[in-house]
Formats: sequence, C-alpha cells, structure tokens
Amino acid sequence: MVAAADWSRLYRDLIADIPRITASAPLMLFGLSACVDARIIAHELGPLFQPTAPEAAQAFGKLIKDRAARGIGGEVRIEWPEGPAWLANHIPISYALGGTGPQAAWSLAAIGAPALIALEDRSAHKLGQVHPGILIAENGKAQRAAEITPRGPRQPEIFIIEFTAGKAIDDVMPQRSSRIIVRFHDPGLEHDQQFDALSVKLAPQAGAGLISGFNSIPYDRIDAEVEAVTRMLRQWRAGGLTTIHLELAGYDTPAHRDRVIERLAGSITSIGMSHSEFIQLMPEDSGLMRSMADLGARLCLDRVCVHADHWAASVTRGDAGEERKALMMGCLLAGTRASHGVPAYPQEIDARATFTDPPFPVLAQHGSWSFVACASPHLDHPTATVGLGDSFTGGCLLMLGRHAPSKATAATGMRHGNTVQAG
Repeated sequence: MVAAADWSRLYRDLIADIPRITASAPLMLFGLSACVDARIIAHELGPLFQPTAPEAAQAFGKLIKDRAARGIGGEVRIEWPEGPAWLANHIPISYALGGTGPQAAWSLAAIGAPALIALEDRSAHKLGQVHPGILIAENGKAQRAAEITPRGPRQPEIFIIEFTAGKAIDDVMPQRSSRIIVRFHDPGLEHDQQFDALSVKLAPQAGAGLISGFNSIPYDRIDAEVEAVTRMLRQWRAGGLTTIHLELAGYDTPAHRDRVIERLAGSITSIGMSHSEFIQLMPEDSGLMRSMADLGARLCLDRVCVHADHWAASVTRGDAGEERKALMMGCLLAGTRASHGVPAYPQEIDARATFTDPPFPVLAQHGSWSFVACASPHLDHPTATVGLGDSFTGGCLLMLGRHAPSKATAATGMRHGNTVQAG
C-alpha cells in the first residue's frame, strides 16, 4: 500500500509535470452528448416543501430528499412537463456547460490540452457556456468555441440538483455530498454531422475518443442511434484510434443500459462508470478486481475503469504504470474541480483534501489483466460535485492517448487558438 503522505507527494509530482504533458498532448475526440445544465443548490429548494406547492413539486422535493438522505446521486427522468418553468420561477438557478464530452473537454481546456466536441445546438445560450478553448467542427476545421458564430433557438436544459454533506434539505441532513441529474425530457445524442465528418478525418492524429449520452435516448430508438455511432467508430478505428471509451452513466432501467452495452460491444475498447453504477451492473460477489476483469472479458475490452469518492481503479491489458498515471490525472482534475467548483488548472493539492488507501491492493495481477488503483484527493465538503466524473474521465483519456509522437506533433497546432484543416 502507498502511504497517505506518499499519495500527496505523487500528486505534487504530477502537477509539476502538467506543462510537459500538455505540450505534447494529442487531440481528443469527445462526443456525443452536450447540454446546458440548470444548476440548483438543494438546500435552496424550500419552495418545494411549502403546503401551497403543486402536488408534482412536492413529489419532486420528496424524491430529492430521499436520494440525498441515502447519499445517492445518479440520474433520473421525471414526468413533470411544467417542472422546468416552475423551478425557474421559484428557485435560484445558475447555468453551465453539461454533457460528459463537453465537461471532460472543459477540464482539458483548463490545462491547455486540445479536445474536439460534438455540438449540434449552437445557440447563443449553449455557446455562452462553452470554454473558449474547446474545439468545435466548423466548415471542415476544428475551431475554438470563441470563434463560432451563434445560431439557432435555445434548447431545454438538464437540471442538476447538488446536495452537500451537513447542509439541510428541509428536514433531511445529507451525510454525503453529491448531485442528482434530472431530465424532464430526453435530449438524445448530438447529431453534429460536422463533428462526425471531421472526427473521422482527424482520427489518425487523435489520442483517444469518448462517447456518452446513450442514457438520454428513448429505448425504442437505441438500435438506430447506436448503429449510426458504430459506423463512425469503425472509421475512427480504421484511422488508427485505439482507445475508444464509453462512459456509462445512469439509466432509467437495467434493460436500457444493457441494450446500449450489447449494441456497442465490439466497437469500444474501454468502459468507465461510478462505483454505484458498477455495482448495479456487476454485483461484486467475487470481488471488485474479478468482477471488473469478468466484465472486460465479456465485452472484449482492453480496459474497465471504476471511480468512487476516495479511490479509482482499473483493470487493463495495457501498461499498469501508465494506467496508474491515467487514474491519478483523472483524480487530480476531478479533485481540482471539486475544490474550485469548475474545471481549473491544478496549482496544488487542496489543504482540506484527505487521502485514504483503497480497500484493496493498488497493484495486482488477475490472469492477463493488471489491476491498478489509487487514492484520490477527497473533499468532504466540495465547492461543487457536478461534473467530477467527467473531469476524471477527461484526465484519464489525456494520459492514455498521449503515447504516439506523430499524433502529438500533429495536434500541437490546435493548442493556441489556431484553426485546423483536416488533411
């Protein structure tokens, strides 16, 4: 086991190495979900609990309290058509970029690494939330978001309810900080044809690809949507992209989740999820390491990754040392975001952060799989919890995708505000 003091030193060493890492970072391809998050602080939900509140509002408040009392974040679909308007009229709301791909890209942009995202909705409301250094496909080029002309109508938001340990929600006192993603509609994937075309052209110089957002597709559209995505992924792989990661997220039903995984098997090389999502998918009767390896073998993957509050772990067919660096970069970017409330450049480890050794070996072998784990810099009272898993994923993929000198060289033109023409 690595001592707590050593974890702190290892993270400080990683912070010092960021300029070298980002200087040669290859392009990342991040899709396929994007939205604007309407962010609400749970202890400001008082109007939901008033006797005069509509029945649907009171039911919504009860759901939030129940999940917060049990320390459960995750994602839920709510049938309350009037909900967004009612909340906007009664509860303080702030807005920010949402979606796993854009959130991961935001964390990379904060440290100067390039990422191209899928963005179908280019309204002023959406573009106003996008970090200016994130790349968007426009007229056959990868252009900085700051250079894109807004167009199109405003689309509905996804609501994020953040609760904090020790801050009461009506008569409930949460013991754990987390967030609940609330969908009042099914936005589906980003159908950004410009991203689809440009990402295929740029795949030979990209380091890794990320796909997500399948939980927001109605069940009867899964097969058609996934078929279109797998066509693009085949072209990514034909272009030489070897790391294609699915970040799972929470699904309305197990059948929905399992159908997505079944249809994507063979097209992805890596999968990641929170510990709670993993337990729902693979009950750990045989232990975490064996369960992760079993999932990887079943889906013919090279890597399975699980992240939790105090630790992160992977099984990999690749280099165990590089995997630990990937996990630590993910934890570092997530921890920095938890400290600042938004993605930021890590300057130091937050003095409030604690390190707890994972409840299993940090390095072990299971057949052809290497099991790797690390402690994360954990904050009991983070400034924000939204997007931490996405920032973690972005950091992991940055490190996993950087081992191709020709790719890194090809991507350097994207780092300082240049537009890039696909060859």
